Amino acid sequence: RSTLFPYTTLFRSASQHRASIRVLYDRYLSQHDGHVISTQKMLFPETITFSPSEGVTMQQLLPELTAYGFDLSDLGGNTYAVNGIPAGLEGINPQNLLHDMLSSTSAADSIEAIHAALALRLAQSAAIPYGQILTNDEIESIINDLFSCSNVNYTPDGKATSRSEERRVGKECRS
Repeated sequence: RSTLFPYTTLFRSASQHRASIRVLYDRYLSQHDGHVISTQKMLFPETITFSPSEGVTMQQLLPELTAYGFDLSDLGGNTYAVNGIPAGLEGINPQNLLHDMLSSTSAADSIEAIHAALALRLAQSAAIPYGQILTNDEIESIINDLFSCSNVNYTPDGKATSRSEERRVGKECRS
């Protein structure tokens, strides 16, 4: 679902999903740097078992995952208890998310690349789903938040967040 909004003398059409990815990505990186990501405790902790190679990666990433708001306990044998997840990710399957996050860091060659990969995966998981209808206040908020981001034109993985429309401001506009 896209949102049409005036921008100088042209309209721009923003993908709500992609705009929210951009906003959340920047927010996660900023919160990580400031150590202010809160954790939502799980009423019923879940267990997750990793393959031996994932277990090694998990041990290395545990401090980073904790900094991003995960509360994980090592139960031994590459098994972890998921006691909490980053706030804002309610309804997300934590096992799938953790497996995705581990695989997203496989090509990372620096701590900055690891941070970027983890923040992107979190943002993609928490982003506004395609097709969700937003209120006018929510639309205004996401557009304002987008324009305060480090890069308003693209998601962290290079997808355009918006495009120019040929309609002029003040002219009849049909969507």
